[in-house]
Amino acid sequence: MEMYRYCKETLVPVAAEPEILVVGGGCAGIAAAVCAARRGHRTLLAERSFSLGGTATEGMVGPFMTCSDPEGKVELIKGFFRELVERLIAEGGALESMSIPNCKGYSSWHMFGHQNVTPFNIETLKIVAEDLCREAGVELLYGVTACDVLRRDSSIEGVCFQAKEGMILIKPKFVIDCTGDADIAALAGCPVQKGDPETGEMQAASLFFSIDGVDEAVLDERCRTRGWEALRFMDEIEQAVRNGEYPVPRRRLGVYKSCDDGTWKVNATRIPDVDGTCSRDLTRIAVEGRQQVRAIFRFLKKYVHGFENIRLLGSASMPGVRETRRIQGDFILQEESLVQGEVFPDAVAVCSNSRDNHRGLIGKYIPSTTSYTLPYRVLVPRDADNLLAAGRNVSCSRPVLSAIRVMPPCFALGQAAGNAAALAVETGSTNSGIDVQELRKRLRAENAVVDL
Repeated sequence: MEMYRYCKETLVPVAAEPEILVVGGGCAGIAAAVCAARRGHRTLLAERSFSLGGTATEGMVGPFMTCSDPEGKVELIKGFFRELVERLIAEGGALESMSIPNCKGYSSWHMFGHQNVTPFNIETLKIVAEDLCREAGVELLYGVTACDVLRRDSSIEGVCFQAKEGMILIKPKFVIDCTGDADIAALAGCPVQKGDPETGEMQAASLFFSIDGVDEAVLDERCRTRGWEALRFMDEIEQAVRNGEYPVPRRRLGVYKSCDDGTWKVNATRIPDVDGTCSRDLTRIAVEGRQQVRAIFRFLKKYVHGFENIRLLGSASMPGVRETRRIQGDFILQEESLVQGEVFPDAVAVCSNSRDNHRGLIGKYIPSTTSYTLPYRVLVPRDADNLLAAGRNVSCSRPVLSAIRVMPPCFALGQAAGNAAALAVETGSTNSGIDVQELRKRLRAENAVVDL
């Protein structure tokens, strides 16, 4: 095995030399790796956990949020995401996205922004994601954490990982950062921004958990007679707070029906003032999150009609982090482009996901009224010619991030990044030098929507 003198003069073995290295096996990483490998390129997907899916599996976050236009009539996020959903449905592990209405259990009885979500089974997703990678020829490497980057001038020559056997080095031709935290970009010295540009404040974190025993008929009737906002359970929360039995800094919660297996996912915890790039804060999210899970479970069972017979099935093993670093490219996508439905000439995805802000006791949710495009330029960092970013670490403002950080857009951005990396390797181009219209042509051929 080749040895490389690196990492403070320590001999580090070169473990692999793929053409394309994808770091992070979440939604963006799965799509990026599979789509790159399908173009005939040796692709390695490195993931610190021992399954694919990231937030969707280890984080228990679900359903996949909407993939359609605001009216729920036109499917916007297709391509790899549509293929994955169809594979999950065939395995009995998901429901058809375009069949899910507002104001039902699958959408947590939300009136806005939740039509055409995709309920899915976590274990089925883990298996199907691995099937897709293996079929495409992606090499999977689990249990490794990126800890350093070797670069020469404006090119990344290697990424150093902490592995079970010690430090290893992977030397690719091209790298795609799908870590969600822009870890590779930051390690490479590329400009990044974290949270609020002025204060550094970031959206609150969460810890999902799952239950069963919910009486759905009772909740449907509550929605019918009292309106969809009554399904945020704010009256009961207020009563429990007065009684000293709700110590959670959030006053609205949501429960989502998962497929048809009788289980429900609960999105209700809130851990503010944390930095998801800090191990101590990640520990705090996990510990405080589980304390809140217990309190919310007891609250639901005692105070809310329809939850009297629920059981706690489990909590997420991965902290739910909404916001950390974003790359700073030459172009930074702004909120106005989403509001105005701007059409970019280098668009690689179309979506209509709403903006939110998980701050304070209530937070803020701004339903989208138009569809908008995401340009290729948001994937391109400064100061690294063979690096792209995909997922919630792309080049955009905070309001934009709050919309496109959800999972369907991440799949779409990953598909674009995988194809772009493949095109760059084939043509010997830099990340900013590829033929973007050829990229868009390839994405259309893969059934992705790139034109509004």
